[in-house]
Amino acid sequence: MSSTSVAQEASPLLVRHASDCAIRIRNATALSCESTEESQPHQPTGPTASTLAALPYYDVFGGWKSWVQLARDSRFASALPAILVAFVVAHLPVPDGLTATSMRLLGVFAGVVVGLLTASYDMSVILAVALLVLTLTSSFMCTTTDGRHIECDRCRSVYRGKSEHWHEYQCDPIGGSFDVAISGFSNKVAWLVFSAFHIGRAVEKTGLGRRVSLALVTSMGRSALGLGYAVCLAELALAPFIPSNTARGGGIVYPIVDSVIASLDIDVDGGENPTGGFLVMVASTANLLSSSLFITGMAGNPIVASKATSIFGIDFGFADWVIGASVPTLLLLFILPPALRLFLRPRVNFTQLSREIRRQHLEMGQVSPNELKLCGTLLACLVLWVGSPYFGIDATVVAFMAIVVLTLLDVLAWDDVVKNYKAWDTFFWLASFITLAEQLSALGVTDWIGNSLSQSLHESSPLACTLSLALAYFFSMYLFSSISSHVVAFAGPFFAAGNVLGCPPKLLAILIALFSSMAGVLTPFSTGSVAIYASRGYISQPRWFMLGLLSALVMLAVTFSAGMLWWKLLGWY
Repeated sequence: MSSTSVAQEASPLLVRHASDCAIRIRNATALSCESTEESQPHQPTGPTASTLAALPYYDVFGGWKSWVQLARDSRFASALPAILVAFVVAHLPVPDGLTATSMRLLGVFAGVVVGLLTASYDMSVILAVALLVLTLTSSFMCTTTDGRHIECDRCRSVYRGKSEHWHEYQCDPIGGSFDVAISGFSNKVAWLVFSAFHIGRAVEKTGLGRRVSLALVTSMGRSALGLGYAVCLAELALAPFIPSNTARGGGIVYPIVDSVIASLDIDVDGGENPTGGFLVMVASTANLLSSSLFITGMAGNPIVASKATSIFGIDFGFADWVIGASVPTLLLLFILPPALRLFLRPRVNFTQLSREIRRQHLEMGQVSPNELKLCGTLLACLVLWVGSPYFGIDATVVAFMAIVVLTLLDVLAWDDVVKNYKAWDTFFWLASFITLAEQLSALGVTDWIGNSLSQSLHESSPLACTLSLALAYFFSMYLFSSISSHVVAFAGPFFAAGNVLGCPPKLLAILIALFSSMAGVLTPFSTGSVAIYASRGYISQPRWFMLGLLSALVMLAVTFSAGMLWWKLLGWY
């Protein structure tokens, strides 16, 4: 049979099928109208907003839906509050100390903060949109060919020079804005975190992180308190090299904790359990404390260091961070496990636990050559990081060097670097945030916010202002579901307020640095690692909030006692 005859025979069938479909749709519409008229006989016959919203449309992926359902399911709809906030703030009357360009930047920044709280888009997407909007509206600070710094929307405009002649600002409004938008991608802090992510990938790939964790549990897991300390030490050992607290806690330590819980015959679906609750609470708290000890312990930490340097003009690098955070953080890692044991009273079957850990050790086998190569590289990194003032090698260079060495030693393949999407994603949003932070300072927005925040504290002493700002920063974490978002939104303004109030720079810097991670203990949704542990269900949400608040009070007490004494000895205030 020819193709022409097939088409001729198929045509009547297609026509008849289309006709049947049309009749069905017409009948369904008529029935819908009749039922509406019977139930509401006195309503006007014209269409209303609600009936129009309920009219169906056909989605090729999801079938028949209504426009109301479309709006509810749309990711764009979730971004509307952020868009509205950005538009309103950008068009507010310009206050003293700001310009129209500053207001546009402030509006976009406010929209970013709201978008991080409400929009269902990824963080990097929100930042990409923000940079694009600021570029197209020329809302950055450009540099002219003769070295002048002006707002990008003034490029190509004419001004009167010192010689009383008219001159033109030689810069490109949109091109110059884009140069500024991508300037954060050359920032050393962004490259430090990017490099540390790949080091963390090597720790995970070789199994070294899991081996270290199992060894600690084996040597210390003879009591509930020993298990708690083993988890704390595992987090402490991995924190300098894995800058994602979620990757560290959720990818390496959590599976170990989960295996320990499974070996104890704890019913996963049985609701609250004191032993499981103790282990997940200690693990999540240890994850936050280890994140606060190192600048590479959490992706938001470099933003804190960068803002402290740009606003106060102090060097707040790897060594200063570790020295300042060491006493309160290590003391808290020692205190919190027994405190949580007192609250939760766990009971552990250590015979069964020993069998399970021994089984996992046997599965891992002997230490591999790649693990030994990685150990040597990590040890060299740690020595160079701590001794950077003496060796004269920047921390970012050390981290980048580690990636190259691990690749040359075949511990990492280049494919591992390319496919480490978390590293690239963090690099993008962190570099974007750095650009926004720098431009907020360059255009005077940070100083203006700081002046506004400081008005209520202007009569207090610098030390009282420092402690008040730190406390306000800590408890403002209740408003956020992301530690990084909290850092981005508040670290810069609080530093600016402290600068206006004359707060001791290094004291405020270390308090904001510590509280950025520690404040995550307040809620079960503050960061990815905490959410993973909280989702196990061994502790109910109301009780998690209560235990989080108690842990927070312990953290504050230790920080404002032992920490303040330590920083006094260091001469930081």
